[in-house]
Amino acid sequence: MWLKIFKAHHFRAVSTEQMSSADQRREYNRIWPRVSRAQKKNTRDGEPNELQNHNDQEMYSDDSPGSGGGCTIEEQLHDDTNIVPETELEQMETSEDSCDGDEDSAVASSFREQLKEWAIDFGEKHNAVDALLKVLKKNGHPELPSTARTLLESTNEVDVETESGMQCVQFDVRGQILEHLKKYPQAVLEKLDSVDISLNVDGLPLFKSNNQSLWPVLCCINLSPKSIFPLSLALVSSKPTSLNFISKTVSKLENVMQNGLEWGDKVIHVQIRCITCDAPAKALVKCIKQYSGYFGCDRCTQKGFWDGRMTYQEVENLTLRTDQSFREVTQLEHHHEGKTSPFSNLSIDMVTSFPVDYMHQCCLGVMKKLLLLWTKGKKETRMSSGQIKEVSVRLEQLKTAIPNNFARKPRGLEHLERWKATEFRQFALYTGKLVLRGVLQDDQFEHFMAFSVAMCMLISPSLVQAHCSYAHELL
Repeated sequence: MWLKIFKAHHFRAVSTEQMSSADQRREYNRIWPRVSRAQKKNTRDGEPNELQNHNDQEMYSDDSPGSGGGCTIEEQLHDDTNIVPETELEQMETSEDSCDGDEDSAVASSFREQLKEWAIDFGEKHNAVDALLKVLKKNGHPELPSTARTLLESTNEVDVETESGMQCVQFDVRGQILEHLKKYPQAVLEKLDSVDISLNVDGLPLFKSNNQSLWPVLCCINLSPKSIFPLSLALVSSKPTSLNFISKTVSKLENVMQNGLEWGDKVIHVQIRCITCDAPAKALVKCIKQYSGYFGCDRCTQKGFWDGRMTYQEVENLTLRTDQSFREVTQLEHHHEGKTSPFSNLSIDMVTSFPVDYMHQCCLGVMKKLLLLWTKGKKETRMSSGQIKEVSVRLEQLKTAIPNNFARKPRGLEHLERWKATEFRQFALYTGKLVLRGVLQDDQFEHFMAFSVAMCMLISPSLVQAHCSYAHELL
């Protein structure tokens, strides 16, 4: 059939009696690729290949038409009387081109979707996907985009609000929580009637060349595993002068806490477990004096004592702060005049809902301070160089005994200035008891053990229930 179409198209285009050999060859080269593609398509679809039933010598005996031996194009065209009507031929050609185009488009679209799913499933970096796309475009896939952004259909367009010199991006709180709840198994969600969330507010410096910083409000869903996502982002110079970026988030969160989340045929209640901040950020979002102020303690009402730095030395017979006293501003010196915390609009305890920052105050605070006193402090508390070397050697020897559950292996005290919080935590809870025994003075070692044992109790969910009062006595 395709041989007849080829002949008819050639015969219709120009009379062979008026064509030279060169013109016949050019006409052949123009028409044959289309017929060849159609023939290959029918072969893939399972139709008989009529062109393979004809010997090439029956059509052409030489590269040049009209040469001696065999049948020339003119003879072949004149011998064939079964010419397809012109109207039918045009319809068939149009249908053929349309089918080829649709098929090629479908294949390209399918390949692009598969490539997109691969990049998302394996979390490939955009620069790696960009390099892969360039290779594919050079090797038979010119229809693919040039960048991962186009492939993944991502956009950089976000609604940025500018207030008080800050650029803010506000997310839909309800939508964010629902989107991340969908990641959990259906069996977990079916039994879920309420969900606890935790919030975190802190600043993140972005550049070393200027003081711009990013202040995100992060939310954590307290299920296993935990899911953490932003509720708002604010770009500020140094520290924010306004808490509007928090106020809008709190307003949306208040609505979610009051009305809950619609999940199928039930409503999931949302409640805040805690709001974690370091000491400077806590003072900022609660609109209270910094911890270095005379009335900066956020747990009790005592006035601090200056001893080279602000200290709060009273540990007994204290008047503790309560949610009611905080909201009623019973101690004016503790609050910033004319400012109210956005979180006070939520139904939370403004004192206990802001827990002590364990990482900064215990690991990077007390434990680091003790080690600096033992290695670089006054003569009466400082270890000798031989003792410092002995502790470092013991720490190095413990490397092989530290399991992979710990993020870092122990390092010697010569690297103390570069220790991370997790290393101070490891020393306070585990290795310090071993490497300091017999090296540190007895009274100093007992002092360290009081801190270490108390911290072990307080961070253990089971021990803190039974020995909380004893940990308080040790501290």
